[in-house]
Parts: sequence; C-alpha cells; structure tokens
Amino acid sequence: MRQACFDYLSLGGTCSSGPVALLSGLNPRPLSLVAHFFVVAIFGVGRLMFPFPSPKRMWIGARLITVCRCIMLWNLVFILLFKPTIPDFCISFPSLICT
Repeated sequence: MRQACFDYLSLGGTCSSGPVALLSGLNPRPLSLVAHFFVVAIFGVGRLMFPFPSPKRMWIGARLITVCRCIMLWNLVFILLFKPTIPDFCISFPSLICT
C-alpha cells in the first residue's frame, strides 16, 4: 500500500493535486478523500497483478480491498456516532476541552 501511494502521487496531475489539496485543507469534501483512498487501493491491486496474476497475489489484492473497505466503514461509523456529540460538549464546557 505504501508503494502504491508513492506511485499514485508520482503520476502527477489530479493524482497528486487531489491528495495534496485534501492534506492542506483546500478541499474539505470527504467524498474526495474516499474516492482517492479507493483509487489508491485499486491502483495497488493493479500493480500487484501486473506481472503475472497468481492465486496468492489475488488473495493479497482481495485482502487489500477488504481492509480499505473496513477502514472506511469504521471511519464512517465513528463520524456518525461521535461527531455530533463533540460540538455540544465543547459548547457546554469550552474552558475544559476546547482551549
């Protein structure tokens, strides 16, 4: 996955400007983050399958996509469960937590 991220960013164009805009805060849309995350995962699976697809490489690729899906699902659940409560707590006790 690390090599896939590096190769994806080295492609240039939208492949590098999109993630850099997300990291710098210029692009606040979470759907863009999800899209780039899965594109990097699919790019990594493509790189893994490129020379000669084997059952072992297909298994590693399937695990990579599954792990990426679980990471995104966990983040979505965390945001849906805990994000709405954070601003209310900060408004109630601003001097304790939000300074």
